[in-house]
Amino acid sequence: MDADDEINYKSLRKIQQSEAVSPLLTKLDHSFYERLLSYSSDLAKLVKKEDNPSKQKLVSEEIQNIIKIANAIYEQREKKIVQSALSNARGGKPDVKHMLAEEKQFYVDLVAVIGAARKTIFEKPQMQPVSPIEKKPSSPENPSEEKNMNPLVRVTVDIPAFVGPDMKTYLLKKQDILSIPTEIAEPLKKRGVVQPLI
Repeated sequence: MDADDEINYKSLRKIQQSEAVSPLLTKLDHSFYERLLSYSSDLAKLVKKEDNPSKQKLVSEEIQNIIKIANAIYEQREKKIVQSALSNARGGKPDVKHMLAEEKQFYVDLVAVIGAARKTIFEKPQMQPVSPIEKKPSSPENPSEEKNMNPLVRVTVDIPAFVGPDMKTYLLKKQDILSIPTEIAEPLKKRGVVQPLI
């Protein structure tokens, strides 16, 4: 559509049909949107000035039709611009020569948003492992969770049940391997009935 072409219902229908059948953007005058808004505004003024109810109704209907066609044209072009932005983000080289200034800004913004989303999803920083030197031992909330420092022993003979200094009952069987408190292990080692493993 050239700058000299008049914007009216017929010319807009032609653009709509052209956009519908072509996968590429139709070439439009750089001031298309500005002229379209101006044309709609002029029609609205005519409605207010028109005294004849019949003519007023005709102009109102034309305005509604113009709005529908204009929306259809924009949505068709919008879809093509979005597809072009996706193509660009995927490494393609879409044809953008017929984009109007407003559309090019929309296109550039879309490419930036798509690129940022891809970077966020696919280029997340890897978790850095903590070196052993950097690790700090955590203090257990429960003292019983502390590392067991009791000696590990092997029982060499069956030992009758007995109560240790911790008031627990112990029943040790030959070949048992277990960790017992030092105050119990030491006397048993002296008796030769257990062998230290650690």
